[in-house]
Amino acid sequence: MKPETVISAYAEEIDARTNTKVLTNEPGRMVYQVDGQDGSGTVEVLTLFPGVILQFHSFHCKSFHLAANGDVNEGLKINFCSEGRMEVRMSDNLCLFMEPGNLSLDVRTAQDSFQFPCGHYHGVELFLHYSSIGKVFPNMWSDLGINPLNIQERFCSEGKSYVVFADERFRQLFQSMLDVTCECRVDYLKIKATELLFLLGSVEMPDKSDTASLMTTGQVEIAKQVMEIITKDLSQHTSVETLSVKFGISPTSVKNYFRGVYGKNISAYLRESRMSAAALALRDGKQPVAEIASAVGYENASKFSAAFKSFFGESPLEYRRQSRCGI
Repeated sequence: MKPETVISAYAEEIDARTNTKVLTNEPGRMVYQVDGQDGSGTVEVLTLFPGVILQFHSFHCKSFHLAANGDVNEGLKINFCSEGRMEVRMSDNLCLFMEPGNLSLDVRTAQDSFQFPCGHYHGVELFLHYSSIGKVFPNMWSDLGINPLNIQERFCSEGKSYVVFADERFRQLFQSMLDVTCECRVDYLKIKATELLFLLGSVEMPDKSDTASLMTTGQVEIAKQVMEIITKDLSQHTSVETLSVKFGISPTSVKNYFRGVYGKNISAYLRESRMSAAALALRDGKQPVAEIASAVGYENASKFSAAFKSFFGESPLEYRRQSRCGI
């Protein structure tokens, strides 16, 4: 595939999928919508240079599926997560997790499953198609000594992923990409993409990737089963020790797997789940506070009320009254 044909092949692939819809398709820019079972998302695709594509991802759903196309999607992918959390299964069956502030470089191809444990994800991806790497570059890149092939070798040797928390330089750079709205937006983004590649090729970076961001499918499955167990009946309390025996792993592994998938520890996740369920019951039902407290795992209404006020900033009765009054 020639670099200049990448975006047209990308558009054809999007058109062929049953859960995607092209919203805008104009020279150098395409916007498409992806529908999941519980929401949707949009992707803006900009061609900065032949074979060099910048994408802005904005998803509000728990998951979606896309059939992989290796030819279109092969190349160096540089991702930054600005909000939310993403889980994607890669071609080697390892799962890559991105959380706010993560910067990743990868040459592996994403598979069909994309999960968003927080229900939303916002990020930026600079994609250099394999047809452009080491072949066709703007003169500005050559003048600055930028060679994406060297960057790929530096961070993704032997096909491995590189994931770190971005430092202030990179965070500000990506945020400027997200914020720009001027008429010369595309030219500005070309400069920022060049700056990104220049930094990746020249500044000191951590030697090792963030291994906590890479998990096996087995580890991910254990974490998801743990989530189902602890949230199936919020009135019950299941200890980490009990879970470790069930899955035949150490308590520390249970905690690490869960934190790796959901981005928070088990107690914090449970607390949010309990408060969310309690708030729903207060808004939509007529159950006494004591019954709601018991249903979400508190032994008495007093302890529940204190926890609820700490979480929401108001007592359960105040929350119910204001919800019903539309305040």
